[in-house]
Amino acid sequence: MNVKFWLILFLGAGAVLSSFGNAGVFRGGGRTPVLEKSSQVQMVEEEVVMIPRRGNYPVDTSVRNQDLMDFRCRFLLRNLTDEEVTLQVGFPLSTDAVWIAAPEDLNQSELIHRFAFTAGTRKQVYPVRFVPHDRERKFSNLFLWEMTFAPREEIELLVNYTMGGYLGLGSTRRQKPGRLLSYRCPYLAVLTTGICQSQIYVTETGSSWAGEIEKAVFRYYPRDFEEYLTRRGAYEESDAGREKRRRARQDTPGKSSNLFSPAMPMIRIWSPEPEQWQPVPNEKRPWAEARELVYQPFRPQPGEPIVITYAFVCIPTDGEQFETLCQVVRAGLEQKIKRRERLKQQQPELYEKQKDRPLEPYSAAVRKNLADAVLEFYGIPRHNPEIADFLADQHWYPVREPRELDTDYRQLLLDAAGK
Repeated sequence: MNVKFWLILFLGAGAVLSSFGNAGVFRGGGRTPVLEKSSQVQMVEEEVVMIPRRGNYPVDTSVRNQDLMDFRCRFLLRNLTDEEVTLQVGFPLSTDAVWIAAPEDLNQSELIHRFAFTAGTRKQVYPVRFVPHDRERKFSNLFLWEMTFAPREEIELLVNYTMGGYLGLGSTRRQKPGRLLSYRCPYLAVLTTGICQSQIYVTETGSSWAGEIEKAVFRYYPRDFEEYLTRRGAYEESDAGREKRRRARQDTPGKSSNLFSPAMPMIRIWSPEPEQWQPVPNEKRPWAEARELVYQPFRPQPGEPIVITYAFVCIPTDGEQFETLCQVVRAGLEQKIKRRERLKQQQPELYEKQKDRPLEPYSAAVRKNLADAVLEFYGIPRHNPEIADFLADQHWYPVREPRELDTDYRQLLLDAAGK
């Protein structure tokens, strides 16, 4: 498990994690269009169907492949005037401009094929062109085309495309990156890291149309995909990779990367929260059961995209993994103490500023707090004030659907927690 590579990917993921969608009004030709507000054409309705599916190759830690999401979008657009209106419509696939080394070498047909991007009506397909970004470098991977509306005409615009999303390190914390506060027991932060894969649909450009969107529906089909993720685990591992991971756990027992494995448990991190998505059952085709958000009216806001994330978290699922967790935490705490001693010898002035900050050694109390945190993940309340701030910060807490817990593993955790 190349955690260093994953960390680099995670820290640089702003462009990757950005956003996908939706239709907006852009002016300007060439390679630098600008998002503008139309006073003539209203987006009356928006319907977005999101269908996740596995990628074409094994999803492993090399990031050579990603699972995919098919987006099927329908927009009802209405000319509010008594005149013919022609405007340029744009559909950005990312909200942060991704720098392209040689934009003059862009192959239009290849890019359209890569994203399987089409825009049109039920009777025609619009010729689209690709530009790397808008003038303000806020949007990128931008597809543009022209639409002409007769007086008072309504056009049903259909947009289809496929995206690979984000795959890399992520966090289970509710706190936003850059504003992370330390927990009462700082070592619990090791339990907040995971492998995430995300798909995001940004609605912000929907505000560029006249008036407001009278109705918006976002429909997601998770059943088959989640069954696949459950079978697959955090990633697909070869026999050689499994043996390499086993040897690393033996040779370097305190290494934090030992917490990563395909068996990491999965949680949903959706925005809006999963509970806000209403079920849409389908008795004849259970695999087609969906979850849905409906807004009437819908007022898109900057920074409030639709986010579907599955996180595989560093919560141990058996006794061996729990002991590995304890070894990793012990090594981390011991390393902090050693660094403080080196600081005392090498940088006494800096040491004087830090010497009163408490450094907690590994102890039975630390092991108890780790066990209590894991038990809480499995839906077993512990009422431990030492870990209360950690729990409040986790997307998976409070636990609404407790997971099954092996009897022997449960007893090991209870023994570590002092019953």
